[in-house]
Amino acid sequence: MNTSTTLSDDNTNINVKLFILDPLSVIVKLAILSNKPVGTKLLIQNNVIYFQEPGPFQSISRMFYKTNKTDLQYIFNPLNIACLHFLSKTSVEKIPRMKQLFICAQNGLKKLIETYKTCSILTLTLNYYYAILNNHIQQIYNENMFIKDSFTCYYTPDICEKLNKQWSDEKIKVVLDIITFLTKCDDSSSNAKSLETIIDGIDENTKKIILDLF
Repeated sequence: MNTSTTLSDDNTNINVKLFILDPLSVIVKLAILSNKPVGTKLLIQNNVIYFQEPGPFQSISRMFYKTNKTDLQYIFNPLNIACLHFLSKTSVEKIPRMKQLFICAQNGLKKLIETYKTCSILTLTLNYYYAILNNHIQQIYNENMFIKDSFTCYYTPDICEKLNKQWSDEKIKVVLDIITFLTKCDDSSSNAKSLETIIDGIDENTKKIILDLF
C-alpha cells in the first residue's frame, strides 16, 4: 500500500502511516482534553496524539513540529471506528459505562470548539464530529452520518481489528474507573494526568502495530 500522499491543505506530501491513530485512544485523549484548559491544542506525531497546552511556547512548539489545526482531520476516521466498535448495541450492553467515556470525549470536542471559535470552518467540522459521537451515544445508529474521506481506505479491517484488540477488558475497566472518578472529583486535573500515564503504554503498542502492518 502506498502510504505517501497529500492530505493537508498546504500540499505537503506526508507519510500517511504516521497519522493512523488507535480509535479508542482518540476517544480517551478527547476525554482527557475535557480536563485541560481552553486553548490546549493537539499534536499528532508518529501515531500518537499529544497535548500542547496554552502558553508562550505553544506557537513555537507547533512551528517546530510543523503542525496546525488542519491535523484535526486525522481524528475523523478513528473517532467513527471507535463508535462503531465500542458503542455498538452489543458493546453497550456488555459495558454500559462506555457511554460515559464518549460523553467526556464530547466535552473535549467542546473545548476544541471554544479554542478554535474564530475559525468557522473548523468549528463546523468539530460540531460534525460531536454529532457523530452523539449519533452513537444516543443509539440512533444513523449510518449516513459518516461520510468517507480520502483517509478512510487506510483503516482496513485488519488494522482496525489489531488496534481494537489491544484494549483488553481489564484496560478498559481501568480507564472507565478513572473517568467515573473524574466526573465526581474536584481535583480532575491530577486524575486526568494519571489517565495520560496509563495510556502511554497503549500509545507505544499502537506504534508497533502500525509499523508491523506497513
